[in-house]
Amino acid sequence: MQVSFWSSYHQQGTTSNIIATGLYIALKYRLSILMTHNHFDRSVLESAFIDKSYINHNLLDFSDTGLDALIRFIKFNKIEKDDISSYTTTILKGRLDLLIGTRSSNWDIYQNNLNDTMQLIIQSANSYYDLVFIDTAPGQNNSSQTIIQNSDLVVINLSQNPNTIEYFLENYSEYKEKALFLIGKYDYNSRYNIKNLKRRFNINNILSIPYCIGFADACIESRIVDFFIRNIDIDKNDVYSNFFEGVESAAKSILTTLGIEESLKNIAGGL
Repeated sequence: MQVSFWSSYHQQGTTSNIIATGLYIALKYRLSILMTHNHFDRSVLESAFIDKSYINHNLLDFSDTGLDALIRFIKFNKIEKDDISSYTTTILKGRLDLLIGTRSSNWDIYQNNLNDTMQLIIQSANSYYDLVFIDTAPGQNNSSQTIIQNSDLVVINLSQNPNTIEYFLENYSEYKEKALFLIGKYDYNSRYNIKNLKRRFNINNILSIPYCIGFADACIESRIVDFFIRNIDIDKNDVYSNFFEGVESAAKSILTTLGIEESLKNIAGGL
């Protein structure tokens, strides 16, 4: 099944939210997950999991890894369902793979190549992995539209600023039917809390993940997996407890909406 994380605006915490929920599911459930993105600019998604020096000087030097290599392969070959895993980087063996994004310097060429192959990439990924999480570029472009149209669920990433919610409802209401709303970097002290936003906009499926400096630093320092493993089962009184409660709630809501959480209750893997 495919889940796209998307926002109508830049800088709405979309990448942070996909990292947190995807990694939580990978660690807690026996599911195989692929994470990728269609951003043209360098995404935080790679650097949260992989040291920047390795990305810059090692990983991207190879021509047989990542989205660009997969696009080249598809242009000249028929892709089978297990081919896609050959182009990914393993984050958690058997649970989480990362398909790194483009290193192209030409936006038009990248978009044209991606538009020509996106459907095949999506089909191949969905047939091989239990879940495909896509950090979808904000706004509207052809590849983002293709991703959203083919998604089983769209996680709409918003801020607590009600203007962003109004903008979404006025311009992208067609996404609402298969959407969950997720506010990242959430501040409990804001007057625009979840309860007030639900009442104001008559939307019940709004979730939140509180801001967490430990999480933010771990993403910057490429140690997000270690941060989660160390803290995912922390005591409710711990400084990170609100963050992980929000992540858990969002992750479970995603699985429940997809209709698969109930079937996993007896096989939750844990650490």
